[in-house]
Formats: sequence, structure tokens, C-alpha cells
Amino acid sequence: MRRVIHKIFWVWQLEKEQAWINEMASHGYSLEHAGRLTFEFEETEADLYTYKTLFLKGWADSEENRKYLKFLEEMGIKVVCYINYPGTTWIYTRALKADYPDGIDLFSDIDSRIKGMRVMAGYMLFVMVITLLATMLNLWYAFGMGHFLLLNFICAAAVFVLFIFAAVATVRLFVNIGKLKKERAIHE
Repeated sequence: MRRVIHKIFWVWQLEKEQAWINEMASHGYSLEHAGRLTFEFEETEADLYTYKTLFLKGWADSEENRKYLKFLEEMGIKVVCYINYPGTTWIYTRALKADYPDGIDLFSDIDSRIKGMRVMAGYMLFVMVITLLATMLNLWYAFGMGHFLLLNFICAAAVFVLFIFAAVATVRLFVNIGKLKKERAIHE
């Protein structure tokens, strides 16, 4: 039986989204497709699969990413689906839990974890620039046309809230990158 769930996860909630998908799998629902707001599950045996979500730099069909996805398949990790964003691809993978009882650990070394966080931070910086431009444009329309336009002011406020979320996420990512760099320096 197919089950469709509409749920929002922000880009900085990658681990939370992954935990939720794994929780669904523990209840017997395997992820078959994911969209920006939609998750489609198929009823299966409970705890059959384990899932990992990740960002890759560039489009999924770029040569470098195709090689990486082929490498994952050779390790018994299937790409369930992916979503292309400007300059990045959000990948949903799964493997049999019997083969990966502790979960799929693709970014186990510090340098790989830093690289993954840099990709997410780059995406968030892009979102920050776009939302800041949209905020300024709406404010210009709201105040710069000789009279006050309430709708543009409301849009500017709403988009600025997204800017704040993106800024907080970016700061979190850079703080985590700094911690990982310190950890790497200690181990060297």
C-alpha cells in the first residue's frame, strides 16, 4: 500500500529528515520517492532498510556525481531518488539494514564531513543572496513608488524571515566546519 506524506524540512534539517525517514522505515514504510514537500512510501517489512540523505555539489547527471553514484551502487547502496537544486543535488539513498546495521556512514572521515557541510553552506549562501535581493526589491516597491504598498511590505517581511533562517543555518554550518577543522588539527 502506498502512503503519501506532505512534510517540510529545511536544508539545515538534513539529519532530522534522515532520522524521520529511518523512523518510517522502522515502522514498515520504505521511501520510494521524495519531492520538495512530498514523500511517497511503500509498505514493506519493518526495519528492512536504512536511509541516508546527502547533498552533492553540481547536478546528479554530472560526470563526477555519476561516478560517485555508481560507487554507492557497488557498495550495495541504492539511490532512491534525488532533487536537483541550483548547483547542488539532494540525494536519498537506502541499503538493506542487514548490510548496514549501524546505518550508512558516507561521510565518516573529517574531510568528507567538512566537504559536505561546505556544499550545504554554499547553497545557503545562494539562498541568502536571493532572499536579500527579493526583500530589497519588495521594499523598493513598497516605499519607492510615491505611495505605500502594504502587500509588497508584507512580502518583504516574509522573504526577510527566510533570509534570517538561511543566515542562522549558514552560521551553524560554518561553526560546525570550524569545530571539525579543530578536531582535524588535534588528530594530525
